[in-house]
Amino acid sequence: MNTTCSPRTNNNTAATSGVTESLRKPLYNVNGNAEAYEVRVELPGVPKSGVKLDLEENILTIRGERSTNVPEGMKALHRELSPLSYLLRLRLNTPVNEDQMTAKLEDGVLTLRLPLKEVAKPRQIPVL
Repeated sequence: MNTTCSPRTNNNTAATSGVTESLRKPLYNVNGNAEAYEVRVELPGVPKSGVKLDLEENILTIRGERSTNVPEGMKALHRELSPLSYLLRLRLNTPVNEDQMTAKLEDGVLTLRLPLKEVAKPRQIPVL
């Protein structure tokens, strides 16, 4: 499996809060066998609604968005956590079975199971 990802950037600024928003490559592991790939990606602070997965032309794109909204009736007094966007692109060397893919986000870790497509097996054709 080849992997590519976007570079880190720190020059997107949130207009109203003065807080810098970052784009980062998340930490990840890829494991596999003859049946499937398993991809584990760390997305701390990202809710399920902030995760977007796309698979197009054997490129898996994982996006995560973490926001730092101030609860209603409160005002920000000190901030070290800032809005954060994650982006990871993985080129899959073997086609996967898109209908059987699963994704689970638990404790800030996204786990993807990507079953591999069955490779066309040679067969004998009887002559009639």
